[in-house]
Amino acid sequence: MRHLLCLTRAGALAVAAALMIPAMSAHADYTGAPRTFLFNPAVQIPFSDTTKFKKKPPYVIGFSNAGLGDSWRVVMQHSLMKAASEHADVIKQIIITNGNMDDAKQAADIQDLTSRGVDLLIVSANTSKALDPVVTRAMKQGIPVVMVDRRISSDNFVSFVTGSDAMMGRLWAQWIVEKLHGKGNVIMLAGQAGSSVSADRETAAKQVFSQYPDIKVLDTVYSDWSPVKAKQQMQAMIAKYGRSINAVWCAHGLPVAGSIDAFLAAGYKAGEIPPHTTADLNGPLQLALKDKIPMLEVGYPPSMGGTAIDVALKVLNGQPLPKIYEISPQIALTRGDETASVPHPDQYIDQIVDKNGPPDELIDGGMGAGYNPSTFKVKLPGDK
Repeated sequence: MRHLLCLTRAGALAVAAALMIPAMSAHADYTGAPRTFLFNPAVQIPFSDTTKFKKKPPYVIGFSNAGLGDSWRVVMQHSLMKAASEHADVIKQIIITNGNMDDAKQAADIQDLTSRGVDLLIVSANTSKALDPVVTRAMKQGIPVVMVDRRISSDNFVSFVTGSDAMMGRLWAQWIVEKLHGKGNVIMLAGQAGSSVSADRETAAKQVFSQYPDIKVLDTVYSDWSPVKAKQQMQAMIAKYGRSINAVWCAHGLPVAGSIDAFLAAGYKAGEIPPHTTADLNGPLQLALKDKIPMLEVGYPPSMGGTAIDVALKVLNGQPLPKIYEISPQIALTRGDETASVPHPDQYIDQIVDKNGPPDELIDGGMGAGYNPSTFKVKLPGDK
């Protein structure tokens, strides 16, 4: 139930500009209500009636994660675990499964969780179509499902906690259009085929690009969220198109380092690599400053894992909720690369980068000072 808006050029610029207002002071994360909710032009936004799911605590909650194949997914799960530990007064047990990025494995995990009598399921689907039947079955059995990060293809869930993939895709694309002054060639370096996250960002971006006849999308290639595969894909694109590539639209920060490595391996010097888009990871920001690459960062906060716990408890308390529960990202930019639609980022990349930190560090993980994913431990409800 995600409604994409077809905007005129002027309308797209106005909405994108509205998302930037007001600009936040340096070193301050955006903490207001979700901007995509506040600036949504629809008079009515779909809400879910959860009264039939209301029950008294304590609760048993199941979390089916698509997998732990990258640092983002690890931090998202840690965020969920941290939030669950903070609600041990109402959560009796939380059962977490790892789908290993395999549809069949995750479907079996969800079936097992439903057979164990959970009060609610939180699901981050590996691919949207393959996981739809098992999630739909859980809902028909009366088990409420909260999706997080990745949804299923149907609307058979109570609420979807996300960071607005459509807004990210459009904003990245609009910034590229304006950086290229409405004329140039773009490679779209997407995520995983079949993933709702990647598909929604691609669709929204292509809506923007389609409005500009002198912007040409040369190719859309898939990285599977891997910098190694991203490098291979971009090496093939550079071999095919050479220096006619004017910008790279990346569906997340995970493929960006691989893309930049491909340009460097092809002999590009600092200041010559085309503009890139990114999200969340420290490494691309380090490279943007080192190699003088114009870059727009739109965060996709893994803290949505913790938000999913909050939403789950609201469902079990019978509170009405938006069908799409969006959380706001921070927006950061390399200095001097402001455009009409991104005139005032929340922060500049040199303000948020951890210059000496690891490349896979999540810059907007929301886990607090001292967090280290390799040493993170928390006592979960139900742990002995």
